[in-house]
Amino acid sequence: MKRTARYLLVVCLLLSALPVLAARPQQQGNQGIITSPQENATVRGVVPILGTATINGFQFYKVEWGRGADPTEWHLIGSTYPTPVINGVLVQWDTTTVPDGLYSLRLHVVKNDGNYSEYRVRGIIVANKKPTETPTPKPEETQTPAPTNTPGPTATLAIVQPTAALARPSPTPTPVRPIRGVALPELSLGLWRDALCMGAGTMAAILAVVGMVFALRRIL
Repeated sequence: MKRTARYLLVVCLLLSALPVLAARPQQQGNQGIITSPQENATVRGVVPILGTATINGFQFYKVEWGRGADPTEWHLIGSTYPTPVINGVLVQWDTTTVPDGLYSLRLHVVKNDGNYSEYRVRGIIVANKKPTETPTPKPEETQTPAPTNTPGPTATLAIVQPTAALARPSPTPTPVRPIRGVALPELSLGLWRDALCMGAGTMAAILAVVGMVFALRRIL
């Protein structure tokens, strides 16, 4: 009877640890995120859109653009893609085909049953045109008339006393080299959330395994 109770206790401990161990893989299977470009970024030319597009029951994903921070119309970039992408290039966006201005991006990761995961990036500025330089008008050349032989007045030599002391030259400042700062990488809110979930799941799994070991040692 005691041996049966021990086996039942071990089975209960294993079953209680399974949801914790399976939580993280299931979460990793449902991701749709654009990591570059980020919000308020300025882009021009052909821009690679980076990120992750994967989901349980994956069918395809697509990336679209829209005018403004909250678009009412969306336009497909490229086509739909039937292969999942993890931390790679989702699509290439040729921004020369759209006018300069404020845009938003949208990622749809579609499942086989028609449901989908959506991710948006707002405030992207497309700036392909450079400001035109205004040419400086050149002064018109004037012809100087040839001097005539007309005698002029007799010049009188006058000595003028200096009224102010000569200014002393100011010392030349020594140029200081600018100190280059190191830009810290920015992580999106989705990546921080995934990291916290992964840490919590790992700690819970470790505690569950340690608890099972101590329980088995007490029973056996």
